[in-house]
Amino acid sequence: MHPIVFVSPFSNTENPYIARQQELLRGLGCEVRPLSLGSLVKGRCWGLASPRNVVLVHWLENRLFKKGRAQRRPSVTGAAQFCAYVTTLVIARARVVYVVHDHDVHDVQDSWRWLSTRAIRLLRRVADSRVVHDPSFAELYDATYLPHPLYEEPTTSPPVSSHGVPRFAAMGAIRPYKCLDAVLESWPPDAPLLIAGTGDPAYMARLREIVSRRGLEGAVTIDDRFLSDDEFFATLGRQDVLLLPHRAGANLVSGAFFAGVGHVRLVLARRTPFIAWAQQHVPGIESFTDDAEIGPVVRRLVDEWASTREVDLTPQAVAAFGESACREAYGTFLGLPAHGASRVAADASHEERI
Repeated sequence: MHPIVFVSPFSNTENPYIARQQELLRGLGCEVRPLSLGSLVKGRCWGLASPRNVVLVHWLENRLFKKGRAQRRPSVTGAAQFCAYVTTLVIARARVVYVVHDHDVHDVQDSWRWLSTRAIRLLRRVADSRVVHDPSFAELYDATYLPHPLYEEPTTSPPVSSHGVPRFAAMGAIRPYKCLDAVLESWPPDAPLLIAGTGDPAYMARLREIVSRRGLEGAVTIDDRFLSDDEFFATLGRQDVLLLPHRAGANLVSGAFFAGVGHVRLVLARRTPFIAWAQQHVPGIESFTDDAEIGPVVRRLVDEWASTREVDLTPQAVAAFGESACREAYGTFLGLPAHGASRVAADASHEERI
């Protein structure tokens, strides 16, 4: 008999990750239910008393901090909610699985960053099992590597670009931890860059100030608005290179990476353990370490575009993070019958202890 999987949070407006994970779980035959304080109060979480069921927890540490702020501070209400959830996880007899997405909470004031790291540490200790989407951190966090699902399963590769120079794009929530201000300080004036998504007004104003000061109006476009999923993927499909300059140490993986597969030819990302691992398995990933490297790397990609425009990361990325790989890995992790370990997970276990 398949388990009930309680998921928290049950919805996520920033990206399709939670929805994709629920699709995977239902496809494996699991019953998926929300875990929320409201459902607990209404007595809809009786399955928490059964050891055969599972609680899947994501980003619970975020509740400690106020929403919608570039410099986030603790929230009294959020702290009370966090304590209530942690108490529930401790009491529950169901198997508690905590997915470690971040090393610390994004955009928290530096003076409060210690609180976010300690909250993540507490959740790792409370959980019966931990999951990471970067095999490099499986040993450090005593976790199991499971592939991050692609947001869309591409059926074809993106068309070969007809652009004379590659078109770069940074898309999604425009937040300080993505370091786009540092990117713009070094961005070459002859490389087209689209920054699309919603952001804090003060931060968006800073980005526009840099564009104006450096005379980048002819190269950089800032589209400060919410994009529906259809608009997001349609816009991304008109670009060539997905830019991921997230602050080093902010998160284990970037969800935008898994949105880009099948829509762009190349990914340019700040070098992290995950990006270094992915470069060994998937072609078409370029990386940089320091902000000062952005200009030279982008210029090289522009100069080499005629010979690299046909590079395609789609087939290998689908093999590593697609529906088949995810179902096998999740099925094995949950102990469901007829699901062997995926080849990608096996490769990862050979390279890293998971």
